[in-house]
Amino acid sequence: MLQLNSALIAIAAEFAGRYSPYQSIEISPDPRGGVYVASTDHGKIACLAFDPVGSGDETVQLLPNNDLIKACRGIKTAERTITIGSNRITESCPAQPPSPANTAIVTTHRKSTNDRVEVPLLYSSIEFPPLAQTLRAILERWSGLPSTSATAGRYDANYLQKAIKGLTAQNSSVVLSAFDGGPMRIQGDNDSVVILVMPQTAEPIPPIPEWLTVYSRGQETVVSV
Repeated sequence: MLQLNSALIAIAAEFAGRYSPYQSIEISPDPRGGVYVASTDHGKIACLAFDPVGSGDETVQLLPNNDLIKACRGIKTAERTITIGSNRITESCPAQPPSPANTAIVTTHRKSTNDRVEVPLLYSSIEFPPLAQTLRAILERWSGLPSTSATAGRYDANYLQKAIKGLTAQNSSVVLSAFDGGPMRIQGDNDSVVILVMPQTAEPIPPIPEWLTVYSRGQETVVSV
């Protein structure tokens, strides 16, 4: 069984790929406590999340669907958790009828009441990509690079979204760069348009979360059944 913050699944679904083996979301427990949520689109982008109060005893790969994403999406007025049971049916057995084992319960925790919704689950029988090993190499590179900046900028998310949306109207990709808590420079395939997003504040560069390092060790810590 697994129980965790459901919003992490909705977020990870945005970064899952369309084709095997990248179309699933991996949910795995840390034996020390907490639950990891990971997704990647062919290595082009990756989402890694950790619920420190989550719990579980197995690793699963879920194929995101609209019902699941809608039920799991976070809201500002309450917390949501998802409980995933065991004894599931995978996509390799499509002839079998729907089963209670292929559903999860999403609970919205309000001040006075708890609302429960049952949502269908579709499991992937395809092994999740070796994202942990890739992350381990990234962390080793980060730790080996000399420090070139003492501060990082905190940027308004709405401005970043507006800048990227404006540039991608004529560009297939964008380049982002920032130095010492200064403006984030965003430009497209050439230098004909440059957008500077000014930081709200200059802050110390955040340390790498300990859970990210633990996840990168892969099968050393992640439980799988």
